Amino acid sequence: MSYFSITGFYPDDRNDDSLQFEMDIKNAEHNEVLAQVTEGKSFCEIGPGELELTNEQLREIGRVLGVEFPVGLEYYIGTCIDA
Repeated sequence: MSYFSITGFYPDDRNDDSLQFEMDIKNAEHNEVLAQVTEGKSFCEIGPGELELTNEQLREIGRVLGVEFPVGLEYYIGTCIDA
């Protein structure tokens, strides 16, 4: 099963590339909405790789998921597959 994962890191100027935030979204309906928010496609059309999220996308994703993301991080979204 494929799903989205959101990760957050400190900005490059912090010289700390350790993972600061991680959230897996395994709800199929949420994945469909996030695919539209991030790439304007259905989830099945999303290829592998990561995309940096804009502040606007992050706000919309937070609204959809009911999550407040920690401030001061750079966020990315990418697809994962359960093994």
